[in-house]
Amino acid sequence: MSNPFLKQVFNKDKTFRPKRKFEPGTQRFELHKRAQASLNAGLDLRLAVQLPPGEDLNDWVAVHVVDFFNRINLIYGTISDGCTEQSCPV
Repeated sequence: MSNPFLKQVFNKDKTFRPKRKFEPGTQRFELHKRAQASLNAGLDLRLAVQLPPGEDLNDWVAVHVVDFFNRINLIYGTISDGCTEQSCPV
């Protein structure tokens, strides 16, 4: 059984281009507004990832590598549940 959505997402001949305008009142419009608000919240990523005083650099990096791995593992698990060699050959 082939999943048309996954075929569209992973089609190498097409480029993913997100829509710039969303219809007001739709769920996508609300999500877009929230995403824009979080991007414009003034969060300085350099400060967010800066090594705290008194912390060991190797420990700091290790914690974040493990966190990154766990997040990627969750994404992979979500995709692999619906993606088999037959439905997602690439």
